[in-house]
Amino acid sequence: MSVAGGGGGESSVDPKMTAGIGIIGGLVGIYLTPISPVIGPLLAALGAVCAIVWGADAIARVASYGLGTGVPSIGYMSLAVGVIGALAGLAGGIMLGSAYTILAPLLGVVISVILGGVIALIAKKIVGMKIPVLVTGTMELTGAAAISVLGFSAAIAGSYAMAPILKSVVTTGFIGLLFILNTMAIQHPFNACLGPQEDRARTLKLAGSTGFMAMTIVGLLGMGTSKAWWVIAIIGALAWFITFRMFLQASKDDAASVAWSGMWPKEEEH
Repeated sequence: MSVAGGGGGESSVDPKMTAGIGIIGGLVGIYLTPISPVIGPLLAALGAVCAIVWGADAIARVASYGLGTGVPSIGYMSLAVGVIGALAGLAGGIMLGSAYTILAPLLGVVISVILGGVIALIAKKIVGMKIPVLVTGTMELTGAAAISVLGFSAAIAGSYAMAPILKSVVTTGFIGLLFILNTMAIQHPFNACLGPQEDRARTLKLAGSTGFMAMTIVGLLGMGTSKAWWVIAIIGALAWFITFRMFLQASKDDAASVAWSGMWPKEEEH
Protein backbone atom coordinates (compact mmCIF):
# COMPACT_ATOMS: atom_id res chain seq x y z
CA MET A 1 0.00 0.00 0.00
CA SER A 2 1.37 3.39 -0.96
CA VAL A 3 1.39 6.47 1.20
CA ALA A 4 -0.90 8.09 -1.33
CA GLY A 5 -3.52 5.73 -0.11
CA GLY A 6 -4.54 3.04 -2.44
CA GLY A 7 -1.78 1.97 -4.78
CA GLY A 8 -4.46 1.85 -7.43
CA GLY A 9 -6.98 0.16 -5.16
CA GLU A 10 -10.75 0.29 -5.46
CA SER A 11 -12.30 3.74 -5.56
CA SER A 12 -15.60 4.61 -3.92
CA VAL A 13 -16.58 6.42 -7.16
CA ASP A 14 -17.01 4.75 -10.54
CA PRO A 15 -14.44 6.24 -12.98
CA LYS A 16 -16.92 5.77 -15.84
CA MET A 17 -19.35 8.07 -14.06
CA THR A 18 -16.83 10.90 -13.63
CA ALA A 19 -15.65 10.46 -17.23
CA GLY A 20 -19.23 10.67 -18.44
CA ILE A 21 -19.86 13.80 -16.39
CA GLY A 22 -16.67 15.41 -17.68
CA ILE A 23 -17.00 14.51 -21.34
CA ILE A 24 -20.75 14.86 -21.86
CA GLY A 25 -21.35 17.68 -19.38
CA GLY A 26 -18.26 19.56 -20.52
CA LEU A 27 -18.80 19.33 -24.28
CA VAL A 28 -22.56 19.96 -24.08
CA GLY A 29 -21.90 23.06 -21.99
CA ILE A 30 -19.37 24.35 -24.52
CA TYR A 31 -21.57 23.66 -27.54
CA LEU A 32 -24.56 25.37 -25.91
CA THR A 33 -22.61 28.63 -25.45
CA PRO A 34 -24.28 30.38 -28.45
CA ILE A 35 -27.88 29.68 -27.34
CA SER A 36 -28.10 32.79 -25.15
CA PRO A 37 -25.82 35.70 -24.13
CA VAL A 38 -26.41 34.79 -20.46
CA ILE A 39 -27.41 31.13 -20.21
CA GLY A 40 -24.89 29.99 -22.84
CA PRO A 41 -21.69 31.20 -21.10
CA LEU A 42 -23.08 29.97 -17.77
CA LEU A 43 -23.50 26.47 -19.20
CA ALA A 44 -19.97 26.62 -20.63
CA ALA A 45 -18.59 27.48 -17.19
CA LEU A 46 -20.58 24.66 -15.58
CA GLY A 47 -19.23 22.33 -18.25
CA ALA A 48 -15.70 23.33 -17.28
CA VAL A 49 -16.47 22.46 -13.65
CA CYS A 50 -17.67 19.02 -14.80
CA ALA A 51 -14.32 18.53 -16.55
CA ILE A 52 -12.43 19.62 -13.43
CA VAL A 53 -14.21 16.96 -11.35
CA TRP A 54 -13.33 14.36 -13.99
CA GLY A 55 -9.71 15.54 -14.05
CA ALA A 56 -9.46 15.41 -10.25
CA ASP A 57 -10.63 11.79 -10.29
CA ALA A 58 -8.20 10.90 -13.10
CA ILE A 59 -5.23 12.48 -11.33
CA ALA A 60 -6.13 10.62 -8.13
CA ARG A 61 -6.18 7.29 -9.94
CA VAL A 62 -2.77 7.89 -11.52
CA ALA A 63 -1.03 9.49 -8.54
CA SER A 64 -2.29 6.94 -6.00
CA TYR A 65 0.46 4.59 -7.17
CA GLY A 66 3.20 6.75 -5.63
CA LEU A 67 3.87 9.01 -2.70
CA GLY A 68 1.79 11.81 -4.11
CA THR A 69 4.84 13.93 -4.96
CA GLY A 70 3.99 13.82 -8.67
CA VAL A 71 0.51 15.31 -8.33
CA PRO A 72 1.48 18.93 -9.14
CA SER A 73 3.87 17.77 -11.88
CA ILE A 74 1.33 15.74 -13.83
CA GLY A 75 -1.26 18.45 -13.18
CA TYR A 76 0.78 21.25 -14.76
CA MET A 77 1.96 18.98 -17.57
CA SER A 78 -1.58 17.95 -18.43
CA LEU A 79 -2.91 21.52 -18.38
CA ALA A 80 -0.06 22.60 -20.66
CA VAL A 81 -1.11 19.87 -23.08
CA GLY A 82 -4.76 20.89 -22.63
CA VAL A 83 -4.06 24.53 -23.49
CA ILE A 84 -1.99 23.59 -26.55
CA GLY A 85 -4.53 21.03 -27.71
CA ALA A 86 -7.50 23.37 -27.18
CA LEU A 87 -5.91 26.20 -29.19
CA ALA A 88 -4.73 23.75 -31.88
CA GLY A 89 -8.28 22.42 -32.17
CA LEU A 90 -9.73 25.92 -32.54
CA ALA A 91 -7.14 26.70 -35.21
CA GLY A 92 -7.84 23.38 -36.91
CA GLY A 93 -11.52 24.26 -37.10
CA ILE A 94 -10.62 27.38 -39.09
CA MET A 95 -8.26 25.44 -41.36
CA LEU A 96 -10.98 22.91 -42.15
CA GLY A 97 -13.31 25.70 -43.25
CA SER A 98 -16.32 27.52 -41.84
CA ALA A 99 -18.55 24.48 -42.35
CA TYR A 100 -16.43 22.53 -39.85
CA THR A 101 -16.00 25.21 -37.17
CA ILE A 102 -18.43 23.31 -34.98
CA LEU A 103 -15.89 20.47 -34.77
CA ALA A 104 -13.20 22.75 -33.26
CA PRO A 105 -13.84 22.01 -29.54
CA LEU A 106 -14.05 18.27 -30.15
CA LEU A 107 -10.90 18.42 -32.28
CA GLY A 108 -9.10 20.24 -29.47
CA VAL A 109 -10.03 17.50 -26.99
CA VAL A 110 -8.94 14.74 -29.42
CA ILE A 111 -5.56 16.42 -30.02
CA SER A 112 -5.03 16.80 -26.27
CA VAL A 113 -5.89 13.14 -25.61
CA ILE A 114 -3.49 11.97 -28.34
CA LEU A 115 -0.66 14.18 -27.02
CA GLY A 116 -1.33 12.91 -23.50
CA GLY A 117 -1.13 9.31 -24.69
CA VAL A 118 2.18 9.91 -26.48
CA ILE A 119 3.72 11.60 -23.43
CA ALA A 120 2.51 8.80 -21.15
CA LEU A 121 3.95 6.13 -23.46
CA ILE A 122 7.32 7.90 -23.41
CA ALA A 123 7.18 8.09 -19.60
CA LYS A 124 6.28 4.41 -19.35
CA LYS A 125 8.44 2.84 -22.04
CA ILE A 126 11.50 5.10 -22.03
CA VAL A 127 11.59 6.74 -18.59
CA GLY A 128 10.37 3.50 -17.02
CA MET A 129 7.52 4.67 -14.82
CA LYS A 130 5.76 1.52 -13.56
CA ILE A 131 2.20 2.80 -13.28
CA PRO A 132 -0.37 0.46 -14.90
CA VAL A 133 -2.96 3.20 -15.54
CA LEU A 134 -0.46 5.86 -16.62
CA VAL A 135 -1.46 5.93 -20.30
CA THR A 136 -5.24 5.86 -19.88
CA GLY A 137 -5.09 8.15 -16.83
CA THR A 138 -2.96 10.75 -18.59
CA MET A 139 -5.19 10.67 -21.65
CA GLU A 140 -8.21 11.28 -19.43
CA LEU A 141 -6.42 14.06 -17.59
CA THR A 142 -5.33 15.91 -20.73
CA GLY A 143 -8.82 15.55 -22.18
CA ALA A 144 -10.33 16.98 -19.00
CA ALA A 145 -7.77 19.79 -19.08
CA ALA A 146 -8.72 20.73 -22.65
CA ILE A 147 -12.45 20.74 -21.88
CA SER A 148 -11.96 22.86 -18.74
CA VAL A 149 -9.88 25.42 -20.65
CA LEU A 150 -12.33 25.53 -23.55
CA GLY A 151 -15.32 25.82 -21.20
CA PHE A 152 -13.93 28.72 -19.20
CA SER A 153 -12.63 30.39 -22.37
CA ALA A 154 -16.09 30.18 -23.94
CA ALA A 155 -17.62 31.56 -20.74
CA ILE A 156 -15.32 34.60 -20.88
CA ALA A 157 -15.60 35.19 -24.63
CA GLY A 158 -19.27 34.27 -24.98
CA SER A 159 -18.38 31.93 -27.85
CA TYR A 160 -16.29 28.84 -28.57
CA ALA A 161 -15.06 30.26 -31.89
CA MET A 162 -11.37 31.03 -32.37
CA ALA A 163 -11.63 34.80 -33.00
CA PRO A 164 -13.58 35.76 -29.83
CA ILE A 165 -11.38 33.51 -27.65
CA LEU A 166 -8.22 35.01 -29.15
CA LYS A 167 -9.52 38.51 -28.44
CA SER A 168 -10.94 37.96 -24.95
CA VAL A 169 -8.77 35.17 -23.53
CA VAL A 170 -5.45 34.88 -25.36
CA THR A 171 -4.64 38.52 -26.17
CA THR A 172 -5.63 39.64 -22.66
CA GLY A 173 -3.32 37.05 -21.10
CA PHE A 174 -6.21 35.29 -19.34
CA ILE A 175 -5.13 32.04 -20.98
CA GLY A 176 -2.09 32.03 -18.67
CA LEU A 177 -4.32 32.54 -15.66
CA LEU A 178 -6.59 29.70 -16.79
CA PHE A 179 -3.53 27.47 -17.07
CA ILE A 180 -2.67 28.07 -13.41
CA LEU A 181 -6.27 28.29 -12.17
CA ASN A 182 -7.40 25.03 -13.76
CA THR A 183 -4.22 23.22 -12.71
CA MET A 184 -4.82 24.14 -9.09
CA ALA A 185 -8.51 23.24 -9.31
CA ILE A 186 -7.73 19.78 -10.73
CA GLN A 187 -4.64 18.79 -8.74
CA HIS A 188 -5.41 20.32 -5.34
CA PRO A 189 -8.22 17.94 -4.24
CA PHE A 190 -6.12 14.76 -4.26
CA ASN A 191 -3.03 16.63 -3.12
CA ALA A 192 -5.01 17.77 -0.06
CA CYS A 193 -6.78 14.46 0.62
CA LEU A 194 -4.13 11.84 -0.19
CA GLY A 195 -3.24 9.30 2.46
CA PRO A 196 -4.21 5.79 3.53
CA GLN A 197 -7.76 6.91 4.37
CA GLU A 198 -8.38 8.92 1.20
CA ASP A 199 -12.00 8.54 0.12
CA ARG A 200 -12.73 9.42 -3.49
CA ALA A 201 -16.23 10.75 -2.82
CA ARG A 202 -14.82 13.19 -0.27
CA THR A 203 -11.98 14.15 -2.61
CA LEU A 204 -14.41 14.91 -5.43
CA LYS A 205 -16.51 17.10 -3.15
CA LEU A 206 -13.39 19.19 -2.73
CA ALA A 207 -12.92 19.07 -6.51
CA GLY A 208 -16.39 20.54 -6.93
CA SER A 209 -15.41 23.26 -4.47
CA THR A 210 -12.20 24.16 -6.32
CA GLY A 211 -14.01 24.02 -9.66
CA PHE A 212 -16.69 26.45 -8.52
CA MET A 213 -14.08 28.73 -6.96
CA ALA A 214 -12.36 28.87 -10.36
CA MET A 215 -15.75 29.50 -11.99
CA THR A 216 -16.31 32.51 -9.70
CA ILE A 217 -13.00 34.02 -10.79
CA VAL A 218 -13.76 33.30 -14.45
CA GLY A 219 -17.03 35.19 -14.07
CA LEU A 220 -15.10 38.25 -12.91
CA LEU A 221 -12.64 37.88 -15.80
CA GLY A 222 -15.55 38.13 -18.25
CA MET A 223 -16.73 41.42 -16.81
CA GLY A 224 -15.82 43.39 -19.93
CA THR A 225 -16.76 40.82 -22.56
CA SER A 226 -19.69 38.71 -21.34
CA LYS A 227 -23.20 39.71 -20.29
CA ALA A 228 -23.26 36.60 -18.12
CA TRP A 229 -20.24 37.51 -15.98
CA TRP A 230 -22.25 38.40 -12.88
CA VAL A 231 -24.46 35.30 -13.17
CA ILE A 232 -21.38 33.07 -13.51
CA ALA A 233 -19.68 34.77 -10.55
CA ILE A 234 -22.72 34.62 -8.24
CA ILE A 235 -23.68 31.01 -9.05
CA GLY A 236 -20.03 29.98 -8.80
CA ALA A 237 -19.69 31.59 -5.36
CA LEU A 238 -22.92 30.04 -4.06
CA ALA A 239 -21.98 26.61 -5.41
CA TRP A 240 -18.50 26.96 -3.90
CA PHE A 241 -20.01 27.64 -0.47
CA ILE A 242 -22.34 24.63 -0.75
CA THR A 243 -19.70 22.17 -2.02
CA PHE A 244 -17.08 23.31 0.49
CA ARG A 245 -19.56 22.76 3.32
CA MET A 246 -20.21 19.30 1.90
CA PHE A 247 -16.48 18.59 1.94
CA LEU A 248 -16.11 19.84 5.52
CA GLN A 249 -19.05 17.70 6.66
CA ALA A 250 -17.62 14.64 4.90
CA SER A 251 -14.25 15.28 6.61
CA LYS A 252 -15.93 15.49 10.02
CA ASP A 253 -17.94 12.33 9.38
CA ASP A 254 -14.81 10.37 8.43
CA ALA A 255 -12.64 11.75 11.24
CA ALA A 256 -12.10 9.75 14.44
CA SER A 257 -12.66 12.95 16.40
CA VAL A 258 -12.87 16.70 15.85
CA ALA A 259 -11.40 19.00 18.48
CA TRP A 260 -11.12 22.78 18.70
CA SER A 261 -7.61 23.72 19.76
CA GLY A 262 -8.42 27.35 20.55
CA MET A 263 -6.84 30.52 19.26
CA TRP A 264 -3.10 30.98 19.28
CA PRO A 265 -1.69 33.01 22.20
CA LYS A 266 -1.32 36.76 21.73
CA GLU A 267 2.18 36.65 23.16
CA GLU A 268 4.79 34.00 22.74
CA GLU A 269 4.74 31.59 25.66
CA HIS A 270 8.08 30.67 27.21
